[in-house]
Amino acid sequence: MNDGGVWKDMPTIDLVREAQSGQSDARDELFKRYSDRVLGIVRARIGPRLRRNVESGDIAQEALIEALQSLDRFETRGESSLIRWLATIVQNRISARAKYFGAERRSSAREIALDGLGNEHESSIDPPARVNTPSLEVRNAEEQGLVEECLHELPENYRELILMRDYAGSSWEEVAESIGSASPDAARMMHTRARTQLGKLLQSRGVT
Repeated sequence: MNDGGVWKDMPTIDLVREAQSGQSDARDELFKRYSDRVLGIVRARIGPRLRRNVESGDIAQEALIEALQSLDRFETRGESSLIRWLATIVQNRISARAKYFGAERRSSAREIALDGLGNEHESSIDPPARVNTPSLEVRNAEEQGLVEECLHELPENYRELILMRDYAGSSWEEVAESIGSASPDAARMMHTRARTQLGKLLQSRGVT
């Protein structure tokens, strides 16, 4: 029987296989090991508009739970394939939330318009309350929000580079494989350009 230390020290691929075989402790360790990475992926992709309506941590938890529930269907090819699979689940969750809140806004707008038609003598209609969700990173919430805004202004390939390396913690070999780069060195050089452009965007907003 494995103890907690064995699971903690086990390579990710072996841990996935153990989890797929039904080891609940292995699944728990996977959840712990990838929680921060998945949260980072959410924060890099969620966008400022949706962030006002839902916490990044909620989407990250939903994505992790979905991943663990469907882990049996994941085909193990390496840690980079696991990260890409998790990122796909995150994106699907974000898209679903965005679709929901988009539909909700349209519904609210129709209700306000119809209400206005039935109350012609009223001078004004109060707009729906704006939902503000505090950042999970409360120690530096303002700068965290600016970083995420600037990330969304980057070209998609630059954003994915930073996501894979800085948020997901992937190795250069995994990054190169994920983005289809010729080599880890080429991926590293492109990452430097991406970080330089991100730095310029942040400086324009007063973040140094």
